Amino acid sequence: MRRTRRKTPIRTLVEGMVAGAIGAGVQSLFFRSTARIAPKPPKDAFVPPDREQASETALETTARRFVEGMARRGPLDERAKKRLGELVHYGVGARWGVLFNVFRDIYPRLWSVSGVAGFSAAVWMIDDNLILPAFKLAGWPQRYPLRSHAYALAAHLVYGAGVAGALLASDYANLVPLVAAVALARGRTAGGRALERTRAIVPREVVEGPRHLAAAIARRARDLNH
Repeated sequence: MRRTRRKTPIRTLVEGMVAGAIGAGVQSLFFRSTARIAPKPPKDAFVPPDREQASETALETTARRFVEGMARRGPLDERAKKRLGELVHYGVGARWGVLFNVFRDIYPRLWSVSGVAGFSAAVWMIDDNLILPAFKLAGWPQRYPLRSHAYALAAHLVYGAGVAGALLASDYANLVPLVAAVALARGRTAGGRALERTRAIVPREVVEGPRHLAAAIARRARDLNH
């Protein structure tokens, strides 16, 4: 049975972000370990709206659109594009981790094998089959074969398991949010290092804003554990 303890909004936020990022990391390991058997999408499943997008992943395209389109910086070289694409990946994972951490206490049934599976399937359905096609980052779901959907769903089930496992650990280890927040504040994570290396490209407020937020979260988490 899951341990129950007093939670505050800031603790819920930090735990969800950390668990979501961990889930994203576990999913990345899944992609790397199954790269040889991953199904290739049909060539006509998606026609990129611009030429540069043809050689990018959806994460890299998102990063490029933000930096070059919205922020009016760049252009991004391949290395910076790849690193910022990783940030997008972990950021999306952290977002869903927060939502799951909020709803698991509101709806206890979500904290079960079927609940975690349902959450994982919902993430897959919303992100892969709605958001990506809507923003012209992938084709609509009917354009992909069943094996492609099965592989993507399996990857999201792995992500959900990673999130659930991290949250379960955080229920028994109060220092998890503190350690993770301090690491983020000091820029020791892969995301922090990527931001440091792209400081000349990304606007200052984009770099400093998350760091100040992480520092505030670390201070608050430290207070909660005293």
